[in-house]
Amino acid sequence: MGAACGPASTTELERLYVAARLQQAYGWTCAASAEVPAVAQQVAPALTIAAQLYEARQYPAALGQLASVVVDRTRWVYPAPQGL
Repeated sequence: MGAACGPASTTELERLYVAARLQQAYGWTCAASAEVPAVAQQVAPALTIAAQLYEARQYPAALGQLASVVVDRTRWVYPAPQGL
C-alpha cells in the first residue's frame, strides 16, 4: 500500500475535488451570465483568483475563494441550472 495511501493521495483527491468545483463554478457563471450579464462581472475576478490559487497548488485557499465569493455572493442572483 505505502505511498498510495499517504499524503500524495490526499493531495490528489483534494486537487480533483477543487478542479471539479472550479469547473462547476465556471459552467454556472457561463449559464448565469447568459441571462444576467452582471453576474459575469461580479464573479469573473473571484473565479480568476480561485483558478490562480488552484494553479499554485493552494487547494484549500482556492476552495475557500470559491465558497466565500463565487457561490455565497452570487447564488442568490441566479440559481444553478439543473445538472450543474
